[in-house]
Amino acid sequence: MDIQKRIKNQPTNHGMDWIPGYTEMYISGMEISHLIQGLLSARGWTQEDLAAAVVTKQNNVSRWLAGVEPRGKARDRIMELARESGLIEGEREGVTTIAIMGKVGAGAVIDPDHEQVPPEGLEQVELPIAIADDVIGFRVEGDSMLPKYGDGTVIVVHRGQVQSVTSLVGEEVAVLTYEGKRYLKTLKPGSARDLYNLESLNSSRAITGVRIRWASAIVAIIPPRQVRRVGRAKPTKAAARSQKGASR
Repeated sequence: MDIQKRIKNQPTNHGMDWIPGYTEMYISGMEISHLIQGLLSARGWTQEDLAAAVVTKQNNVSRWLAGVEPRGKARDRIMELARESGLIEGEREGVTTIAIMGKVGAGAVIDPDHEQVPPEGLEQVELPIAIADDVIGFRVEGDSMLPKYGDGTVIVVHRGQVQSVTSLVGEEVAVLTYEGKRYLKTLKPGSARDLYNLESLNSSRAITGVRIRWASAIVAIIPPRQVRRVGRAKPTKAAARSQKGASR
């Protein structure tokens, strides 16, 4: 059985069945060792050559060939090289990506004015489902919304205000306050009509009496281990023109 058939015959990971239609190709450490062997053969590389391409040490390549699964950037680079070499299929049809527009506080206080996020976002992250709406992503920072939202989780939210703030009362939402702070909290009514309280899932302490500039329900949740970064966000035409003008 060739390497493409080995990979295609791997079982599907249904660990995110709560997102309709989501499946993920899973390649075990043993199967990725076959992939690495194929990569060395296809490119005529030694273990040292691959180590240099992945920016690691030769002994790590040897461990991967023995069945230890590479992780993080090393694994992403191996998969990229495998796609370039024709060992596995390229990007899946229908893949949706979103721009990560900064962080959202779940115990941490996020001040968007200090994030210096460009209009096109910090990076692109692959979504496990196709979403037609205009959505963006934020990375969760803090642990006040555990166990549902861990540190590093990506939440997908509406870019604009598609629902009234009052209609979101009682829901877990991403909000931007008039004080310029961004939070992930449960939205509760405050002491006056235009004031709200922000509550955590695992703490009795609440942020009270805040005015909301923007709020969105959570469209999708991507746990840290499921986040697939696919590169930096591409500048919009307006941003590109701005950068060009600034360089003159």
